[in-house]
Formats: sequence, C-alpha cells, structure tokens
Amino acid sequence: MVDSSDKQSRILEYNSYASYGVSMRQQVCRLLDENPLLTAKMLAKLMNLPYKKYRQTLTNYRNFWVYNHENERGSKCSSLHCFKAKVKLDLVLSQGLRGIVDSDVGKVAFGWVLSKARNRFLVWKGRLGRAVWFESGTVTLHVKRPGNLGKAKQLFCDAFVNTGLLIDVNVLNPILERIRPKSGHFPYSSAERLPYMVIRDFEESHGIVIKVGDKTHPNAIEVIASFSDAIDLALQKIDNLDKSGQALNRISDILTKLGSFEDLEEPKRLNKDQKMLGDYVR
Repeated sequence: MVDSSDKQSRILEYNSYASYGVSMRQQVCRLLDENPLLTAKMLAKLMNLPYKKYRQTLTNYRNFWVYNHENERGSKCSSLHCFKAKVKLDLVLSQGLRGIVDSDVGKVAFGWVLSKARNRFLVWKGRLGRAVWFESGTVTLHVKRPGNLGKAKQLFCDAFVNTGLLIDVNVLNPILERIRPKSGHFPYSSAERLPYMVIRDFEESHGIVIKVGDKTHPNAIEVIASFSDAIDLALQKIDNLDKSGQALNRISDILTKLGSFEDLEEPKRLNKDQKMLGDYVR
C-alpha cells in the first residue's frame, strides 16, 4: 500500500510540469511563462503546428497552465475577506505612473509587482492589505479586517505616496476624496461545519449575498455587502458634463472669433460693391 506521503509527492510531481521532459505541454507552458497573453492560435503559429488540428489540445494545455495553482499559475481564490474600496485615476496620470513602474521590466519597482493575468494588473502589498492597479486606471483597495474607509485611504497613501511614486499633494488630495467603498465581507463563525449554500435573494435590492459553508469559511455564515455604485456613476456623469461644457465653451469662442472676423470683413465687401455699382452707373 502506498503511504500518504508518497501519494502526495506523486501529486506534486504531476502538477509540476518540469518533470515531463520535452513535450508539447512543456513547450506551451514555457511560452505562456514568457507571454501570458498568448492564445491557442498564437501558440500554434509559434510552434509551427496546424491550428485546426491542434486547437483543442493547445486550448487544454493553456487551461492547464492557467489553473495550475500548485505552480502559481493564473488566478487564485482570494482568502483575504476584507473591506474593499476603489478609485478611478485619471487615465493620463495612470498611464504616466505605470510607465514609471514598468520601466524596470521583470523586477519589482516601488513595491509594485506585475501580475501574469491577461489584464496585466499591478499588485502592491502592505501592512493594511493590498492594492490592485488596473490598466484602465481603476485602483481597488483590499483592507484587512477590521477595515474602513480611513484605512483604505491610508493603504492608497502607503502604495503611492510613501513609496515615492506620487509626491504631488495637489494631485493626491482630489484622488483621496474620490475613494469610495466597494464591498465588505463579514463572516460569523459557528461551532460546526455548515452545508454549502449561496443566498442571492437580496443581491439586487440591497446588494447583499449570503454564503454558508464555502471553502474559505466552511464553519461560518458570510455576509457580502456590495455598496451602491450610484455615487461613482454620478461623479462620472458630472465629469462628462464638465468636459462637454469645456468643449462647448471652446466652440463658442471659435464661433465668436469667426463672427468678429466676418464683422471686420463686411465693410470691405460693402465698399467694394459700392465701387463696382458706381463704375456700372457711369
């Protein structure tokens, strides 16, 4: 009979594709290690394989790479149940700051680490939790329990200001004012393991989901509260209106200048017409 330790070692050996030798799966994993954005079609082209014939095989190997958690590939279920907040940075500002961080490719810069996920987000971890920074400019703040909005703002300052990435106070203050709560996880432990159940009856009306006996808290009732995005939508609409107003003001200025130019040209045209009429009468 095979003991448990031998069985565990075999499982680890199976999950580690380093022991497979030179195989198609190993080639796929190595290519994805270099570029996680490769699709099955791109992999077939790089490996000189007919795509139609090997499409399903390459897709399966790519899924193996993505979900092979033992080798830290792809996304993992978050065990950090916490208070979450978010803020949307100006796109130009975000791209500029990311350019500074990405200048040291493959290494940690300012404490930020580039993920291997398809959307290429950056992660910063600190004493209060972690910050996730997306290419769209959105920053989500995952604050350890017990969390609140004040700690979320402090986490943002730890990730951007204390690291030396953002030092302009005039730019920082408006960002801190725009940080809004996103959601919160509130587990309530019980004395025994509970059966798995998800209650979504209040998700649309109150933004509340109740989970019982899930993998992260098998002996607890977990209340997930998602805060309304109404404020974020309102701020976005105000920003759009402000930009539209600025555009209208510019158009009005242009039309005003054109009108002034036509007013100056009008007497010249009248004098010219009068002169032509006088010549015709003579």
